[in-house]
Amino acid sequence: MRTRSLSLCLAAALLASPVLVATSAWAQTPQELSKARATYKQGLSLEAAGDWGSALAKFEQVAKVKLTPQVRFHIARCKENLGRLNEALGDYRVAEYEAEQASASELPEIAKARQALEARIPKLVIVRGEGAESARIELDGVELGEAKLGREVGVDPGPHRIVARVPKGQFEENVTVAEGEVKEISLVAPDDLSPADTGTPVTPPPEQPPATVDVQPSKSALPWIIGGVGVASLAASGFFFLQKNAAESDLEDACRNDVCPRSKQSLQDDGERAALLTNVTLGIGVVGIGVATVMLISRGGKADSSAETARTRKLDVNVGASRAFSGVTLGGHF
Repeated sequence: MRTRSLSLCLAAALLASPVLVATSAWAQTPQELSKARATYKQGLSLEAAGDWGSALAKFEQVAKVKLTPQVRFHIARCKENLGRLNEALGDYRVAEYEAEQASASELPEIAKARQALEARIPKLVIVRGEGAESARIELDGVELGEAKLGREVGVDPGPHRIVARVPKGQFEENVTVAEGEVKEISLVAPDDLSPADTGTPVTPPPEQPPATVDVQPSKSALPWIIGGVGVASLAASGFFFLQKNAAESDLEDACRNDVCPRSKQSLQDDGERAALLTNVTLGIGVVGIGVATVMLISRGGKADSSAETARTRKLDVNVGASRAFSGVTLGGHF
């Protein structure tokens, strides 16, 4: 059954060969054929001398002009003796099929060489072990499909490198096989790459008591900012106070017995507005300076966060405003 399947595969692969060979033959000149025959004889001489590398180069030159079962057979022999057993086996099988189709006299010799080589081919059986159940596996740089895993894979004698790629990284196995040897390799991921749970219980860290936060007096620039706003507000209050006095002076000159002409109504409104703004800005300024002073005093002394100390610190600010009087009273104890 295996031989029949192989024959069908070779038949399908070589279906177009007669057309290609015929096309090549039409392009061949007598000079090219004569040179190919001479090169073929040189290859036979080098083969007899055991110079397999040089002989292979000669036979491959001949194959470019005319590839016959005989030429392919000698290419396979050279590769076999160079240790390229898998390549040689493939060439033997194709040469055997072509010789059978052409009823070539070399068919028995080719079949015998193929059978002898098949017994020499070492094989690797690569299986997935623990931690490598979903690994991508490469053999000598070529990724193996699922159909190759767990089955015999023909390789050349000598060392081979197997790489398994897992989600956490990769690991590798290096193996050396001899002619005719069949070796099984089970790929087991190391502990640091294995996704399996080791089952070791994890002890939670002991509970720590809540951290005590030592609140220190503020050392930021906030007191200075608040104090700056207070100073600016006092300056604005002085400006509005001068506007109020000027409006009052103009009204005194224009009014008689508390009776003012209608044309001075806007002047009276401006005076009232200036008086109101004087009181507001004065209050903001005094409060800002007072708060900034308290914060600076607290920061300069020792930190005391007790409730009793907080109750003993008190700042009272009273702002009074009217058309006749504007004033602020500031008081407190610490």
